[in-house]
Amino acid sequence: MLHYSAKNNRTYASNNASVSSIPSSGFHRVQSGETLFSIAFRYGLDYRELAKSNRIDPPYTIYPKQKIRLNGVQNTASSATNSSTSSIPLIVSTPKNTTPKSDPVVAIKAPEKLSKSDTKDEKISGSWSWPVDGKVSRGFSNAGVSSKGIDIKAEKGALVKAAADGTVVYAGSGLIGYGNLVIVKHNDVYLSAYAYNERILVKEKQNVRAGDSLAVIGGKGEDRPLLHFEVRRDGQPIDPLDVLPKIN
Repeated sequence: MLHYSAKNNRTYASNNASVSSIPSSGFHRVQSGETLFSIAFRYGLDYRELAKSNRIDPPYTIYPKQKIRLNGVQNTASSATNSSTSSIPLIVSTPKNTTPKSDPVVAIKAPEKLSKSDTKDEKISGSWSWPVDGKVSRGFSNAGVSSKGIDIKAEKGALVKAAADGTVVYAGSGLIGYGNLVIVKHNDVYLSAYAYNERILVKEKQNVRAGDSLAVIGGKGEDRPLLHFEVRRDGQPIDPLDVLPKIN
């Protein structure tokens, strides 16, 4: 098995955690426990464009059995996007004068005004921290069904921590191939994901600071203890090692 330590050079290997293909129907049927963020994450889409395409306004409330159109959704990964890299908490709210047929899956609203607008990696990278102490055993690849993140081997019972300030927008086990998964929204551009956890310690809509505990490390099969960690920029997977701090 290949390993990466912060003290050594990077090494890479493949993994089977990947972005799901869009169904032939072009639609996704919302399941209980899903959020707009988790659906966008599953298909490698920008949640803002997914919401726009389906005419879903903030706070992005969706309902079980609702059909979400996936075909034709434009991703903004190739365009410049203005957003904040500050740690202003997101605002949680529920739409007024609305009588849903069933309980909303989640309602999360972004702040109307943010204080910063530069989303360059060099500007945000200083606010990131490692989610767990350990060695990277599988690296990032953006080809085929190989890894869309990195695997980090750590000690048994280690706490998985938020890599940056943000809000938990998904906490559950509904995404196939990710086990117990936590997704944190850091700003309008960046999401991070923490997979294969033994136990989740946070709830959706909970604000977290960098270093706050999100879960207890778990693993996949006999590969334990292990954390699978992903970073999405405008919905697209990027190499977490490009934003995580370099350790000498």
